[in-house]
Amino acid sequence: MNEGILLKVALRKVKKKDWDYILRLRNNKDYRQFFYNQKIISKKEHYEYLTKQKSNPNFVNWIITYGINDAGYLRILKDDVSIMIEKKYNNKGIGTTALQLLEKEAKKLGIKKLVGRVMIHNKSSKKIFLKNSYKLRMYWLEKDLS
Repeated sequence: MNEGILLKVALRKVKKKDWDYILRLRNNKDYRQFFYNQKIISKKEHYEYLTKQKSNPNFVNWIITYGINDAGYLRILKDDVSIMIEKKYNNKGIGTTALQLLEKEAKKLGIKKLVGRVMIHNKSSKKIFLKNSYKLRMYWLEKDLS
């Protein structure tokens, strides 16, 4: 890995001032297609969710920074990892490095296992998890009957 990338990537705990940034990422069509729930989330829904999660001991989240810029978002909910990298920062090793930093934080929190649930067509997230030695454990098949 490029040492310069490693030195520039950091995680900082999410503060309320970051909630609009996270919502913008989450509702962007480029990211939304990779979520199980692909509907646009309202600001009210988003704020209610994050307010509720503040008291959840199994939820922790960070903003990924690259130098002085916000470059993405990471969160752990129980053992489930979610990652979003701004499009302009894709393919620079930032996601891979951020996930390594998240793993160090998870160990400090006593988390023993992390899971990346990745939509089958999300090649960039799959690449980040595989580069960090995550193993494919299961296929999830479903059928919409509506």
